[in-house]
Amino acid sequence: MFSYTPLDHDRHEIRLLTFNFVNPPLSHENLGDSPSINLSLSHAFLDAEPAPVYNALSYVWGDANDTRPIILDGHVYQVTKNLFTALTQLHASQVRARIWIDAICINQSDNDEKAVQVRLMSSVYSLAKNVLIWLGPEPDGGAFQTIRSLAAMYRASTKEGYINIETITDRDDLQFEERMARLGEEVVELADSGGDEDGRLDFEALWKLFFDRPWWHRVWVVQEVVLAKAAMVLCGNEFVLWEDVKDIWFVLLAVSHRVLRIGDDKYSNLANAVNIIIGIFGHLEAASTNYEASLINAQERGGGEAGLSLFEALEVTFQSNTVAATDERDMIYGILGMVQPEDRCKIPVDYSSTNTMERVSFDVSKVLLMKYGPNILSSYQRLFSVKHHPAAIPSWVIDRTSEFRTALAVKVEDRHPINNLYHATKGTSWEEWSARSEIGQASYGEPRISLPGRIVGRVVNVGKTLVDMTVQKYSAEWYAVVTKWLFELIDMIETYRASLAGNSEFLTSTLENVWRVPVLDSDVDGTARADDGLWGEVFLAGFETLTLTGKKQSWSDVDDEEQTELPNDLFMYLGACKVQRQRSFVDSTGRPGTTLQDVQVGDQVVIFPGAHVPFVIRPVTQKGGDVVHHMVGAAYVYSIMDGEAMEGDSEFQDIWLA
Repeated sequence: MFSYTPLDHDRHEIRLLTFNFVNPPLSHENLGDSPSINLSLSHAFLDAEPAPVYNALSYVWGDANDTRPIILDGHVYQVTKNLFTALTQLHASQVRARIWIDAICINQSDNDEKAVQVRLMSSVYSLAKNVLIWLGPEPDGGAFQTIRSLAAMYRASTKEGYINIETITDRDDLQFEERMARLGEEVVELADSGGDEDGRLDFEALWKLFFDRPWWHRVWVVQEVVLAKAAMVLCGNEFVLWEDVKDIWFVLLAVSHRVLRIGDDKYSNLANAVNIIIGIFGHLEAASTNYEASLINAQERGGGEAGLSLFEALEVTFQSNTVAATDERDMIYGILGMVQPEDRCKIPVDYSSTNTMERVSFDVSKVLLMKYGPNILSSYQRLFSVKHHPAAIPSWVIDRTSEFRTALAVKVEDRHPINNLYHATKGTSWEEWSARSEIGQASYGEPRISLPGRIVGRVVNVGKTLVDMTVQKYSAEWYAVVTKWLFELIDMIETYRASLAGNSEFLTSTLENVWRVPVLDSDVDGTARADDGLWGEVFLAGFETLTLTGKKQSWSDVDDEEQTELPNDLFMYLGACKVQRQRSFVDSTGRPGTTLQDVQVGDQVVIFPGAHVPFVIRPVTQKGGDVVHHMVGAAYVYSIMDGEAMEGDSEFQDIWLA
């Protein structure tokens, strides 16, 4: 029976595999008729001088119950079918260099060893001579040839080979945009004609390469390709350089833009194929680009390790909704290799059965909250729902799998591609107030944290209407439910005004500006405030059209074909509403707002110093009489998004979140 020799973790020791090319192949009674893959294990130190020479395999394990036997150090050893096919191909290609493969080189039954080896992933993949990306059997059609052709066209269009990273990230580079526009036109024309014999473009085969291969969705592969000095993609006995795969990203974007401009249905299949590939591949391109930028920054600093911040690594990886891992804890552990050491060291890697995903989420949330403050609770857009999160998890812990999200993302880091539209705490910074908080002492057993905050209102009424994520924008159903959502909010404000002794000037102004709430006082894309351009005028006109006719109009009687007959300003306004799974409310001063759907009467509106938006929290009295709060979510609240609630002499109090 095979058994592992322990590793010297203090010296960053790893195991490496070597193919034993024996002719004739060794036979083994337990192998049956399976091809004989014969491997030997050796040990190496990553910090040795000179460094060990080896390749590393990037692949998908596949079904753990579907295995094939190989010979490892003279003993039968079971590997998954997908790994077996990769080994068979490498064996047939007479690969002589040592190779690192996680499933074999790490003792998977030893959780302590796994935890240590995961922390070495950054070194394992960055020191490898080549990273071999195994996608599986031979590609369909001319997928690899299409990649080579598109990459060659891209490099020819830039005239200078690979574009400098600064050029890639500069959206104002009109020359680059013009080159990409011409390239998109050229590729579409070539695809339309079928291409020439040497450069045939098979977008259907390319689509299948991305869509049908599970490698693209495995979380571990992000850091594996990002850290690689050199990489090649293998399908059967065919290969293509990873640099070629990266280069087609801009070509695909150019093609997508070109087809959109043409607007011809005959290109619908091409558009669908290209857009699906962009969606599948986008997180890998973003991670690679950002990591390359960190390498440049490290060189400019005169040394130090490159890497993404934990926040940045999470953002670029999970911009894809298809990224997955067999062990859900690997959704975090699987990206730590490309994270800066100062962030990486704060996340304990623990594969023991007691370390659940909830505990991992707790560790990550604590690190991020200590570094960025309350803005992180809005920027991440996903929290454990107050009503739906496990009882043991504090409400401030981030849950990337939750379907409940706020539309109020804010800028957290300089490289974070989001504009801060709001300034609810009037320019205060987290650095100024972090010493007043109590976060670092929180543990999973005692998860309470304290943030300085000012409670500025109490929720006195909430809307009943919810817009489900399944409701398609610009559909008759969308118009009906959004209109109902908005009129419900207007009715709540009028009800509040009627409860006062006389008409309030503020509430009159509020009713005139209530149109801002469902669009979050922002433009169609949420990238600028509504009044910064013409959108404010368009939305106000749409709102006025709605309030004149909406209550009389039976929107359910308007079918999708009749949408084009709606007034354009109304069409644009309702289409810009960002109310999916958001619930409207009115607070104790008559201010209208919107937040996550769990909001209820009695909740409180609070501003935290350093945060760009207000939040809704829920007071809860614990045994013994202590009052703590549950986080409901970030909120848009009319008339306090620009620091108005910071005025006055009210003191900040310690808000305990549990």
